[in-house]
Amino acid sequence: MVWYQRFMPPDAKELGAIAHGPTLLAQVDGVTVGLRSIVAYESGLELAVVVVATGVHADALLRQYTAPTVIDPETGRRRPGETNGRPLRLRALEDSVLQPIRHRDGQGYVNSEIQQREYLFELTPLPDTEDLPLIAEWPEIGLEPVTTHLKLPPPAVLAAAIIPLP
Repeated sequence: MVWYQRFMPPDAKELGAIAHGPTLLAQVDGVTVGLRSIVAYESGLELAVVVVATGVHADALLRQYTAPTVIDPETGRRRPGETNGRPLRLRALEDSVLQPIRHRDGQGYVNSEIQQREYLFELTPLPDTEDLPLIAEWPEIGLEPVTTHLKLPPPAVLAAAIIPLP
């Protein structure tokens, strides 16, 4: 099992409040996208998302993060090549406009049967609605856009639940 690690900045002024999770965002043949949690802060939402891929989809996911070795023409030594991979894309549908959610962090887990990647996304500012439609997509590994409508607590309730630090 892999536990997702979050590191609070040294100047953190709040613990936040649980807004949602866990839930499945997408599940298609060989690819599962799950929302571990949404934590609300005064500045916005933090979304912890995991992607698990199996079979050919796991191979495709691995290719997004690995590159063939390159031989340095001057030294003759091997060095890692560059990847052209793209990570999971997560977007929020607000006011009929697709807004990309900034990817802040990621880590992976690999074994012979699966590939797993975990991401932390940020959505700012704190939404003023209870409805949060999320669109997850990663066509490079076989996941076409999938929309999930999440129900958040009322904005005033969510803001009041944010726990400050001393």
